[in-house]
Amino acid sequence: MIAGVLVVCYLIGSIPEAWLIARWVTGQDLRQLGSGNLGVANAALSVARWAGLLVFLLEAAKGVLAVLFVRAVGGNELLVAAGVLATVAGTRWSVWLKGAGGRGNTAGVAALFLIAWQIPLLILAVWILVRALTGSSFLATRISLLSWPLVFGVVTDTWWYALFGAAMAMIYLEAQREETDDHLLIKERWPNIWAFLTGPRRGR
Repeated sequence: MIAGVLVVCYLIGSIPEAWLIARWVTGQDLRQLGSGNLGVANAALSVARWAGLLVFLLEAAKGVLAVLFVRAVGGNELLVAAGVLATVAGTRWSVWLKGAGGRGNTAGVAALFLIAWQIPLLILAVWILVRALTGSSFLATRISLLSWPLVFGVVTDTWWYALFGAAMAMIYLEAQREETDDHLLIKERWPNIWAFLTGPRRGR
């Protein structure tokens, strides 16, 4: 049962909706546009704002579906955590794109809201604090990821959730690189996030 559940969760995560939407709208491979990421920000950046919103909703649905699926088949919270990891891994290394994929941030965070809503809120608080102190979204993301094991462990009071947080953070840290950082690319082209969300698309 465990192996089957994890395979299903991986396949849920592996659906490359950002790639599919970009291919449908532009006829191009999203990996060759903008930052090259197969995620929400690059879909909004390189395709259209509505495409980014659609990718966000579909990515969030992946995380929610994974948690609900594992619970529906009678899995305990340990299996739920493993299922979320499998879903994020599927997004990060999609079998349909020969191991390429997005970061899985949205799917993972959406799942966390169902597991323990305090976790993503505390992570956001850490991110905001570091961003305010350093002025760097990239550094804020990196430091907040390093805090995940502690945040997970403190909120749930379980050591294995701390390990779950560490595993999630490792996957996300592996995918975070300055040369493919969407925030840096957005900052180069728009004066602020509001201008990015409301202004016309610029370049590729």
